[in-house]
Amino acid sequence: MKIYIDEKIPHSEHFFHSFNLETEKFSDSSFEIEKLDEPCVVVVRSTYKTHKRNVPECVKYLCSVSTGEDHIDKQSLERKNIKYGFSTGANAIAVQEYFYSCLSKLILENKYDPRKDKILIIGAGNIGAGIKNVLDHFNIKSDTYDPFKNATLDSLNNLSAYKVITLHVPYTETGDHPTKNLVDTSFLSKLSKGTVIINTSRGGVVSEEDYLHSKDLFLISDVFEGEPNLSSKFCEKNYYFTPHIAGHSQFSRYAMTRMAFHNVADYLNIDVIEPESILVNKEQNRIKETINDFKNFLFPVSLILKTYNFTKDVFEPSLFKKIRDNYNDRLGFSQVNIKDCNDPKIKKSLEILGFKVI
Repeated sequence: MKIYIDEKIPHSEHFFHSFNLETEKFSDSSFEIEKLDEPCVVVVRSTYKTHKRNVPECVKYLCSVSTGEDHIDKQSLERKNIKYGFSTGANAIAVQEYFYSCLSKLILENKYDPRKDKILIIGAGNIGAGIKNVLDHFNIKSDTYDPFKNATLDSLNNLSAYKVITLHVPYTETGDHPTKNLVDTSFLSKLSKGTVIINTSRGGVVSEEDYLHSKDLFLISDVFEGEPNLSSKFCEKNYYFTPHIAGHSQFSRYAMTRMAFHNVADYLNIDVIEPESILVNKEQNRIKETINDFKNFLFPVSLILKTYNFTKDVFEPSLFKKIRDNYNDRLGFSQVNIKDCNDPKIKKSLEILGFKVI
């Protein structure tokens, strides 16, 4: 069995060499899966779409190193009895960390007051539920809405009550609760002046055309319609925008490839020994600053932004694919060791965020 694997998947050699199978790397922009003619496993990223492609039956297993699934035509694969898998949930922590970075910046820019303003989390899965638990710990007011999960709201009727709305839903076009254009003119009209929307879910959940005509609202986008070809007008209308990297910390990218490695091993029924982690850690000593932030903002904004400041990932729209494909340097919170913390309450709070306190 041969393994074809996208050349941009990080740590692929670190993991997949242990199979002792022939591997061949490919570029997602030129890979023609239709031309494969031998039994194989194909490992792709979310950038490779199989819709309108005739995936041959010699592809026995299609593994995507992604948590999103809308780029894979699952129904077509099922008709051909081609198995598939995803790195489901592996980047949840990184997306949460991206949100905390956004929140910290909004606090410092006086766009959000953690002592009085309320947050709405739309989508209460791995990411949304994790954010809710952290906000509850810090006594930051929030609600969740999710028609498929336990949530604090049953409807989206009172959107004006929220200063920040963060989206964590899949992209769906059908069913009782489709998310395509969830944030449309009707949705936007219900928001209070100055509301900030953060979209790290999927392009198309926010109607870009409708947002272009909105006033007195702020949008932070990490995802876009028509990726990798972005609307420059829409990007310019955003408060901040980043190149679909919310889930791409070093820790999460390692975890996603690790999950794909185990998915392939399970499919091939191969017993493997997982290689030791090659992630590096960094030490920080910012306790005085952190204590002051807890007093002033309820949240360690300085520590978070010095670990990861999402605004440094704002980019030129025409470079979307190049930047995203080569995005590898962002530290995850779990890679940061906090020194000299002697306050058990602060220690617990930092650990809930994912930092290691030593």
